This record gives sequence, C-alpha cells and structure tokens, in this order.
Amino acid sequence: MSRQDDLGRQLGGRFSTAVVQFHTAVAERIGLNVSDYKCAEVVRRLGPTYPGRIADATGMSTAATAQVLNRLEKAGLIRREADPADGRRTLVHPVADGPAQQVLGEVFAGFAERVSSIVDGYDDAQLRTVLDFVTRTIEVLEAEAISLRRG
Repeated sequence: MSRQDDLGRQLGGRFSTAVVQFHTAVAERIGLNVSDYKCAEVVRRLGPTYPGRIADATGMSTAATAQVLNRLEKAGLIRREADPADGRRTLVHPVADGPAQQVLGEVFAGFAERVSSIVDGYDDAQLRTVLDFVTRTIEVLEAEAISLRRG
C-alpha cells in the first residue's frame, strides 16, 4: 500500500466518520434520525420538488420516502401542497422558518464560525485546491453510490 493510499484511507475514514457523527448529533438535537435529517437537506438543496425526485436523489423507495416526508412534515422541516399545474401531484417545499430551523441556525452558526477560522488560514490558491478536491470527491461519492445501487 502506498503512502498516499494509507493517508487517504486514514484521513478519509476519520473524516467520513466525524461527518456522520456530527450530523447524527444535529439530527438528534431536533428529534430526528440522521437519515430523515439528511433527507430534509436533500429537499432544501432541490427546492420545491416531487416525492419521486426525492426518492431518486436519496435512493429510497417511494414508500420509504413517503414515511420520511410524514416525519419531516411533523417536525416542521417541509410542507406538502398540491401542484398548481397538476392537482393530482404533490409538491414538497422546504420550510425556511420554525422551531427546528431556529435550533439548526444556532447549531450551524457555531459550526460556521469554527470552520471560518480554519478557512481564514488559507490563501486563495490553497482554497481553490481544497474546493477542487472536495468538489471532485463529492462527484466520485455520488457516482459510486449510484453504481452500488445499480449493482
């Protein structure tokens, strides 16, 4: 195993575990499991969208997606309404305000402050490299997830 492989395995494993632990703790703070919480993040990223698109984006079945959406609506993170273009369809909207969002705002304000202090230590060229690495790694992870689901 090369030094680069060893470093990637150690750093990647520790980083991914820390991310999962952080988001699990955030989800618990607002009374959700981490899977539901990350689905809420998908809805925020997609904007108003259809349940089928959420299922595709998460890899969940439509039945599982419906159950998650019920929990997210109860938690005040989404709202559902009839599609004005086709009343037979449902649109899922992220909710921008409410008690859960207030808690999330408080949690992420401290997090953002700590990350900003790290970012401030890099020059523009270094930040471009970090951004390129993270962006490309995200693309690999998304492609690998799709590939794994397809078998």
